[in-house]
Amino acid sequence: MGLEWHDFLDGLKDDAGKLAKEELKELIESTRGDSADFLKRQGEKLERYLNQLAAGLTTKEQFEGYVLDVRDLTEMQALEMSVAARARAQHLAEGITSLIINGLLGLI
Repeated sequence: MGLEWHDFLDGLKDDAGKLAKEELKELIESTRGDSADFLKRQGEKLERYLNQLAAGLTTKEQFEGYVLDVRDLTEMQALEMSVAARARAQHLAEGITSLIINGLLGLI
């Protein structure tokens, strides 16, 4: 499929330090391994969308729409989760905003 998302992130030139690459990688990896099925699925979606972006299968605009959908859905679902899962969901939604929307999208 071309570049994997880890390699894609590592290859981005980030002179301004806008993107915390390792923090974004950790956010996605930890979400994919989460015990809550909903959060795990969201992590898998983010990984799939990043792989599609890295392979040139989606545009920046499509990618942005996908991750905004994941963020919004996560925020809505958090209202129905237990306290511990809710905190992890909020962390994911905040990470999407700070690391992907405000960081990654500015570099591509």
